[in-house]
Order: sequence, then C-alpha cells, then structure tokens
Amino acid sequence: MCGNRKLVEPQAEEPARLATVKEPSASALEEQLRQTQIPYEKRAALSPDGDDAVFNFYVPCCRFQEGVSAMQTTCAADQTKDAPDAELPTDAKPKPQTYRVGGEEFEVMPRKKQIFWRIFSIVMLIAVVFAVILLSDVAANWVKRLFA
Repeated sequence: MCGNRKLVEPQAEEPARLATVKEPSASALEEQLRQTQIPYEKRAALSPDGDDAVFNFYVPCCRFQEGVSAMQTTCAADQTKDAPDAELPTDAKPKPQTYRVGGEEFEVMPRKKQIFWRIFSIVMLIAVVFAVILLSDVAANWVKRLFA
C-alpha cells in the first residue's frame, strides 16, 4: 500500500496497460489479441533507446488476465521497460478544476499553493498562541497591581 487515500477500485471497462512491446512482436501480439477477441488499444510509446518503434497495449481491466496469457504465448521474452505514451488518448479525462464538499464548490489548489497556505496557517497559529500568552500575562500583571 502506498498510503495514497485517493486510490479507487478500477472499473471493469477501464483500460489497463498490458505491455510495452517493440515492433516485430507488437504485430504478433495485436494479431493474438484479435484472434482471442480481447478488446485492446494500441498506442505509440516513447522508446527508451530511441531506435525501435515501441507500442503500449491496453486491455479492459476485466480482461487483463486473458491479455496476459495472450501476451505470454506471443512475446513473453520481447517485452521492454514500461514507456510513457507518445500522446495522450483523445478521450482522456482532464483533471477536475473544482470539487464539491457539502454543496459548496472549491477550486483545486496546486501543490505549491497548498504548502504555502499550510505553512502560513502554522505561523499564524503560533502568532495567535503567542499573543494570547502575552495578553494573559499583561492582564495578570494588571490584576496584581490593582490589588497590591
């Protein structure tokens, strides 16, 4: 477990990356996926060494194990390191700019802005505590002088 509270269970039809494969084996894997009637998406990937055509294959989460067995029969030894997609898919959802809590809408803050406001809040809390202590000390001295 990575400690991220925002992890969610993937939906059955969400794409899961099956493999990153170089070109000669990519065609064989694509044919195997077609023959076994596993829906897939083939995306161009950035090649780690820059000389061969590399592709990422995605299958629905609910068919992932079937995809793994299809991959093992065709190109188990020819996989390469995972590589990022060359382009984002056209149907990729953009990150939300706002979110709702209890009917109120809030703007998503960038990480640096979150850190700034957290530090600012801590400094303000320390200043308020210091001011309360200072004012209570002044009030206590005033009460002492009143009865002395």
